[in-house]
Amino acid sequence: MSVSRSNTSIAVLSLAMAAGSVHAATWHADGGTCQTWLPSAPGSHLLVSNSCSDANVAAALSGDGNVELGKLASTPVTTLSGNVGGHSVVLSSLVASDWTVDLRTQYVTRAFASAGMTLTASQLAAAVQAMANPTLYARLSDPNVSSISDQGGNIVVTLDGFYNTSPVLLGLVNAVNAIIPGTANDINPADVPAFSQASEVVKMQVDGGAWTYRYGFSAFPTGYSSADGSYSGGYPTPEPGTVALFGASLFGLFFGRRRLS
Repeated sequence: MSVSRSNTSIAVLSLAMAAGSVHAATWHADGGTCQTWLPSAPGSHLLVSNSCSDANVAAALSGDGNVELGKLASTPVTTLSGNVGGHSVVLSSLVASDWTVDLRTQYVTRAFASAGMTLTASQLAAAVQAMANPTLYARLSDPNVSSISDQGGNIVVTLDGFYNTSPVLLGLVNAVNAIIPGTANDINPADVPAFSQASEVVKMQVDGGAWTYRYGFSAFPTGYSSADGSYSGGYPTPEPGTVALFGASLFGLFFGRRRLS
């Protein structure tokens, strides 16, 4: 899905991004199976550490890597808490009960739309059913947080993941086709583009309010990765009303911003 914006709009957003307070406070991780991904040396692959000490969290959120919140089955859930833009913010991994029909519907609808694919009603219903499989949604439930920032009053959480997620989308298509009766209704695997993007999901609470879900479908190159190529893409997840504008200008705003020091 492409969105065009004027140069003026992009310039205004660029100024807002530059003015944002990216790491205005100390962030603290609690519970679950929290891990940090950091380089062992400048320019090296990110390596996992089971330590989510304040020092590791600070290093991960300062541009060197990310903080991986707990796996789906971890108890308690992993949270990352701090303050940004004058607001108290808590980020959390997801549990099975988070994956309601509404969340699954919203996620798969936007994932296929972002890849330029339109589903029939039966295909969408099968995709939502397929996403009820813990094997699928578990992959989306342990987000890797690489930054939290205040951008003009909008709290933007960036999640690290694969820059190209077409293999994952193809796996979902195969799961959908296994559910739909009759090959005439199948989604054609050939329709899956060679390049597509999708992030994991993070749960966020601001100032003790209701929990909301953040995820994105447009990434910038992080400039680093794990040995298997993950974390090569950073997915900003702004408020829903600003998603289109962010998608139009991600490359110019973020490319080269996150370098290993």
